[in-house]
Amino acid sequence: MTWEAPEFEYREKGVSWYWISIIIAALIIGFSVWTKNFLFGFFIVIAEVLFIAWGNQVPRMIAFTIDDEHFSIGGTKHYSMKDFESWSGTNFGGEWSNVMFNFRSRVRTPISALIEEKHLVQLRDNLKGTLKEVEHEITLIEIIERLLRF
Repeated sequence: MTWEAPEFEYREKGVSWYWISIIIAALIIGFSVWTKNFLFGFFIVIAEVLFIAWGNQVPRMIAFTIDDEHFSIGGTKHYSMKDFESWSGTNFGGEWSNVMFNFRSRVRTPISALIEEKHLVQLRDNLKGTLKEVEHEITLIEIIERLLRF
């Protein structure tokens, strides 16, 4: 099975998103000056610049390929299906579903990919005999990411 999806889920941000971000950063910088913690203030300036730059970034499209033996991302990263323990597919209400592949090794971070809802059923059928499907547990980071529209 092959599909193409964006690198990450892009959420439109209005001018108010940028202004709120700048105001919050300015308040934190003011607090750092008040406490005479200038290194923290410098860190906040750098973090705010990166926050704005990354928030404005549009995702590139990536090709995913999966079969009984391998999982390939963009033709550059290849994983053996034997390395994975389970997978989960969740839709948070958008046009894209989030697919998470969990490694057998707990040290490795799960791989997350987007897939169109119509292809999720086909992926579920293809992986039925290969990997077990588990319920996706929403993490605090995912909740914060959705709140910040990042």
